[in-house]
Amino acid sequence: MIISTTAIRNRISVMVLGMIILVVGIYCYMVLPRESAPDITIPNVFISTSYKGVSSSDIETAITIPIEKKLKGLDRVKKIHSVSAEGDSQINIEFIPGTDIDEVLQKVKDKVDEAKKDLPGDLEDDPSVFEVNFSELPIVVYALSGDCGLTCLKEIADDLEEDIESIPGVLEVDVTGGLEREIKIEVEPDKLAYYQIPVTRFQTVVNSENQNTSGGAITLGDGRYQLRVPGEFSTPDEIYGLVLNVVDGNPIYLKDLAKVKDGFKDETSRSRLDGSESVNISVKKRVGENIIAIADQIEELIQQKKPAWPKGTRITKLMDQAKDIRLMVADLENNILSGLALVIVVLFFALGFRNAVLVSLAIPFSMLLSFAILYALDITLNMVVLFSLTLALGMLVDNAIVIIENIYRYMEQGVSRIQAAMQATAEVAQPVIGSTLTTLAAFFPLIFWPGIMGEFMKYLPITLVITLSSSLFVALVINPALTATFAKLKHPSKGAHEPLSADEVQKAGEKPVEIKGFLLRSYASLLAKSLKHRVAVVLISFASLILFFQFWLLAVGLEKPVEFFPDIEPHNLYVNIVPPEGADLEYVDRIVKKTEMALLEKAEKEIDGPPMTPIDRYESFYMPRLHHKASGEEFLAPGDMDNIEHIYAKAVVLSGGGDAFSPNSPTHIGIQFIDLEDRRRSSNLTVEEIRKRVKGIPGAKITVAKAEEGPPTGAPINIEISGDNFRVLGDMAKKIRGILEKIPFIEDIQDDYVSGIPSIHVRVDRQKAALFGLSTEIIGFALKTAYNGLNISTYREGDEDYDISVILRKADRSVLDVLYKLMLPAPSGQLVPLTSIASIDYSGSIGNIVRINHNRVVTVKADVDETKIPGPVARVQAEKMLKGFALPAGYRIQFTGEFEFQKESEAFLSKTFVIVVFLIFLILVSLFNSVAQPLIILTSVILSLGGAFLGLALFKSPFGIIMTGVGVFSLAGVVVNNAIVLIDYTNKLIKRGMDLNHAVISAGATRLRPVLLTAITTILGLLPMVTGISFDFHKMSMSYVSESTQWWQSMALVVIFGLMISTILTLIVVPTLYSLLISTKTRGASFIEKAKQIYWKPVRRYPV
Repeated sequence: MIISTTAIRNRISVMVLGMIILVVGIYCYMVLPRESAPDITIPNVFISTSYKGVSSSDIETAITIPIEKKLKGLDRVKKIHSVSAEGDSQINIEFIPGTDIDEVLQKVKDKVDEAKKDLPGDLEDDPSVFEVNFSELPIVVYALSGDCGLTCLKEIADDLEEDIESIPGVLEVDVTGGLEREIKIEVEPDKLAYYQIPVTRFQTVVNSENQNTSGGAITLGDGRYQLRVPGEFSTPDEIYGLVLNVVDGNPIYLKDLAKVKDGFKDETSRSRLDGSESVNISVKKRVGENIIAIADQIEELIQQKKPAWPKGTRITKLMDQAKDIRLMVADLENNILSGLALVIVVLFFALGFRNAVLVSLAIPFSMLLSFAILYALDITLNMVVLFSLTLALGMLVDNAIVIIENIYRYMEQGVSRIQAAMQATAEVAQPVIGSTLTTLAAFFPLIFWPGIMGEFMKYLPITLVITLSSSLFVALVINPALTATFAKLKHPSKGAHEPLSADEVQKAGEKPVEIKGFLLRSYASLLAKSLKHRVAVVLISFASLILFFQFWLLAVGLEKPVEFFPDIEPHNLYVNIVPPEGADLEYVDRIVKKTEMALLEKAEKEIDGPPMTPIDRYESFYMPRLHHKASGEEFLAPGDMDNIEHIYAKAVVLSGGGDAFSPNSPTHIGIQFIDLEDRRRSSNLTVEEIRKRVKGIPGAKITVAKAEEGPPTGAPINIEISGDNFRVLGDMAKKIRGILEKIPFIEDIQDDYVSGIPSIHVRVDRQKAALFGLSTEIIGFALKTAYNGLNISTYREGDEDYDISVILRKADRSVLDVLYKLMLPAPSGQLVPLTSIASIDYSGSIGNIVRINHNRVVTVKADVDETKIPGPVARVQAEKMLKGFALPAGYRIQFTGEFEFQKESEAFLSKTFVIVVFLIFLILVSLFNSVAQPLIILTSVILSLGGAFLGLALFKSPFGIIMTGVGVFSLAGVVVNNAIVLIDYTNKLIKRGMDLNHAVISAGATRLRPVLLTAITTILGLLPMVTGISFDFHKMSMSYVSESTQWWQSMALVVIFGLMISTILTLIVVPTLYSLLISTKTRGASFIEKAKQIYWKPVRRYPV
């Protein structure tokens, strides 16, 4: 082959090229950004609008629907999902994958601008429009706790926030919890009524007085002076002296009607870590930045700051992607290095040390070249990329083995190193390129996988295409050049003849291996017997496929046939708490503390001594307990359950819906588990125990959710009920929940319907209000100012700004009587009692209103115990039970969530498998110039699936739609490689005049070593991924637990066991089918020839 011959003739240049690849590859590997999950661009745009104090139904009609109407004209919209909550509207627009997010973001902003004229005029802020990106989620979350108090902790957190945001690569820092300073003007409603001053008057006066005003400039003599009127408050006490009104020459001061309090904003949330009050700090990075580098700089900064903090201040990591990435990278690096070591050992025994090293060099060269290409394409080093490299590990040496083994065989026949390298490489170049192309054809279509799942998994085919293409380049350029320079026979034969010239080699042709030695003789004997019973061998191979499939069905398939995504032991767990609508913070916090205590103790413990206060009793539950890791090491942690490291709680009361699209409720308890290798038992058992302990706690809806790993797919069972009447939807949701409760292993069944929340309606008499020039908008603004408060100005102290707000006294905000005394300012200046133009009554209103694609929807969702039953199986059972469910006219139910992603992925993978088979077939047809021979190879692919089912059965693994499905693609690409090389060599021997059976046996014997070596190296490369056992090169000890095994085991199983069976097929069944095909064609041709001789006689022609 020209490229290989050129490389061999320019070996020095190739070695220089190799050094460049080494240097550039190592550099790229060192600087490649690390991430736990791929950097996914989700085509979602969010619109968030705040409108304090307004009910959810009014939010829907006043904000959500007007905006949704404008969004109807947008192109490439997949789904519009909105949540109207009290005081808050959130709209999520999901676009079709591949949409230009910047373009649609601008279009959405334009549509929202169009809708502004239809929105209420008293919105405090315009709707916020923004996109979402996985990589902009927090990379690290800290909890600050200690004895110095929330104010002190908040100051420390704010100081850290400024310093962390200055670190390159940090996008933003969010501080939650603690107490935030605020200057409050608390008004007494009785005095407002007495002095006849509306609450809105405070805004006008404070705003106009609290400002520095410029008076221009004045020239005095030779100098020019600026005129300034300083008016900003230097202390909060200055506010007392403001004059609100003058009556008969007597000023009415602010101090006559209100008190100014230099205090804190009303608490809307409380956070605790292991029972102590805490303030949380979350850090987000910019897209494409290196998480580990940023995390290291943050940690260094914290260590520098720590000595200045008050004694007893603690900072704890609640979430650390950098740690997860380090563990994952180390885990996969160990798997790669362990696999590499096993590969070298096998090659050493087969080819000798020198040639084993020459083959093994294909791995570092291919990987380092791949790192350079990944870096150039801005692809981060994440879990999918790293597994792809592990999957490719064994395949990287396949081409090198075939080429170097062929060169080695030429040298054994007396050919010089350089001539052997040229001739042997040229001989197998075509099948090597063809086999690589078929492998690439198996993976390439996966790049076009649609949806979020495709965005997540596409890095697997991209990485494999890059890596395998790199390995082909290395095999055709670098390996022949190095072999021509350094190759040496393992056992040179005594009295070896003089090296042959290139012409002599070309003329004589290389020879098949001599069938000697136990392995070759045994194989040749078995293959010879197979050729005598060809039909029986073929029937047995197909019967084995059916047998293995039946074995899998009996072992696993009947009980757990399929799973969508692997069930991973979680790093974190969330106990989500949904209190009744309208509950205040004290009530919510009591429920949270009760749940915390249930988690910490299996049963109420008896405490010796005098009765304890609720606070002391709560703190006693958090007394550290002694626990043991799997290694026997002791550690202190809260609670009596294993695996738990920290418990952090958050109690939240919001006027709005919080993050309506978050998988966790605003109020929740987070449980951080110890590292997987330290766990004495599965954390799934801990999850089961937690579910039992929190079940039945009264006062709130409590569910348990594992931290989601991988791409977001929604709940295993997610049922959307759509229709017009929200109360009808709520009744249907209740009935469906009852049906789901009858299905075994379905847990945490819940719906998002809220039957009713307390509400006070102020019903305005529009005619009376109009007489005074008042509108419902003016009245609503006055009510919101009085009860919810209004930020009217800013107080500056040093470099900090603090809000100045006006609001009724806290005691007055808790009673209804104040409404009857409230005075409203008319445009004429007249003060109008609220009761003279409106009536006040109690009522109930619905909670959050969810709309999907412009229809009201209530969602029922449930989790599934995946250790007992896969989600898809439970979902099928739910579908069967809901088939007869009676639906009112105009209402419908549909399964969404994980089901949508499953259907999308199933449809894509099934279609793509057909395309893959067709592409492989086309490549094989062009390679062999035959239709029948490619069909033989494709038959071996189908038969190899028997090995896949055998592996799944032995490891009791269900068929994973994603992982096992992609494993089948991988298997299809790998299986064809050895069959191509074998059939190609058999064809060459037949062309040289060898008879069929002799050619088949000689070709099989000649290719036995490379076929076995490529299969063994691929299997050994993936073995650590299946067993979880590898050598930890960082700690220099054996590792028996692997997090990556949980993710990729089923995919690796399919490849390993499929390849084991396909190796037998390649060595026995493929030659048998080939022999059957050729003999059938020969007999067919002979039969046609005889028929011609009998039935076709030439016409005798006579001369004219």
